[in-house]
Parts: sequence; C-alpha cells; structure tokens
Amino acid sequence: MASRQEASRTKTPPRRTVSRDDLTEAAIALVERDGLDALTMRRLAAELDRAPMSLYTHVRNRDDLVDAIVARLIERLGLHEVPGDSWQDAVRRTLRSYRDLAVQLPHSFELLALAPYDTSPVAPHLAGVVASLEHAGLGPAEARQILGIVDAYATGFLVVWARSQAAARPAGTGAPPEVTGMRELETFDQGLEALIAGLDATLVGTTPADA
Repeated sequence: MASRQEASRTKTPPRRTVSRDDLTEAAIALVERDGLDALTMRRLAAELDRAPMSLYTHVRNRDDLVDAIVARLIERLGLHEVPGDSWQDAVRRTLRSYRDLAVQLPHSFELLALAPYDTSPVAPHLAGVVASLEHAGLGPAEARQILGIVDAYATGFLVVWARSQAAARPAGTGAPPEVTGMRELETFDQGLEALIAGLDATLVGTTPADA
C-alpha cells in the first residue's frame, strides 16, 4: 500500500512555471474579455491562479506589463518590408495591419495606438516603418512627417471605432441615418486612399531633405 506522502505526490502534479509570455497572453485575454479597466496585477494573478507578488518575478510593475503587451501587439501586426513597393503601398500595408489588429483585439489595440512614441517597444517599431518609407523612395524628413500624419489618422479613427464596438447599443437604437457609415471600416479605407492622394499632391517633394 502506498504511503500517504506517495499518494499526495500522485494527486498533486507540480504547477507549470509561468513565464513573461504567459503573463502577456493572459493579460491580453483579460483585457479583451473585461476591458482595459480590468488590467490590474491582482486580477491578472487571479486569472493565472498565482499570488500577486509572484508576477513581479517577470514584470516590474503594471507599466512594464503594458510594454510587454504593446510589444506583443507589434509582433502581431506582422509588418515586413516588401522590396520594390512604393511609399503609398508601404503606407497602405502598415495602416491596414493596424486596422486588422483593431478588429481582432479592439480593447488591447488602444494600448498600442495610444502608447507614447518614446517607449521601448514603440520607438524601434516606428523607426522601422520610417526606414521602410525611405527605402520606398521618400526622404528622411518626408518619411517622418508622413508617418506622423497617417499614424494620427489611424489612431483617431480606429480607437473611436474600437470603443464604439465595445459600447454598441441594443438593436433599434443605432445611429441616425445622417451619420450612418461614418465609423465603418470601409470609411477608414476610403479615408486612407484620400489621405495618400493628398499627401502625394501637397507634401511629397516639397519637404527640404534636411528638415
């Protein structure tokens, strides 16, 4: 007959070690289910069935956790430079990736969209986008200015769109006819094309190279 200690060992398997990646994925799932306000260290620990203090082995604090989430969202954008692309196509590809991420993860997307440019995950990401625009034919100043403009457009439109999805009203209480479609993703795509055309007509070739 097995001893009591042996029986205890067979009934209680060792707990799997939780990694920083596990925390990040669990945090994204928590935000998507319960919203950004639910993202606290205590709530995340409960999701993982761990003591809150154990999380600090992997992240310094909530801000560090948010940086980890933003880094993971940037990975999910799946951006890559396509040799021979025009700067217009590079802008389309970048903003459509942002649009698709907002559709997939509307709550978490806001953490990326509103992240300061100088945070550790965002700065190299933006530098990479600027480099791809330069490789597509823009000067350094043009690339930075155009990225700033299109990023502001995407951030404003998609954050509002994502929040409107989260706060969708019951059937029969939708928007009045005169504003129907203003927040649809088709409108985002139309606006993107209009923005690219306007930038091409008014900005490209007019910005001093050393601006």
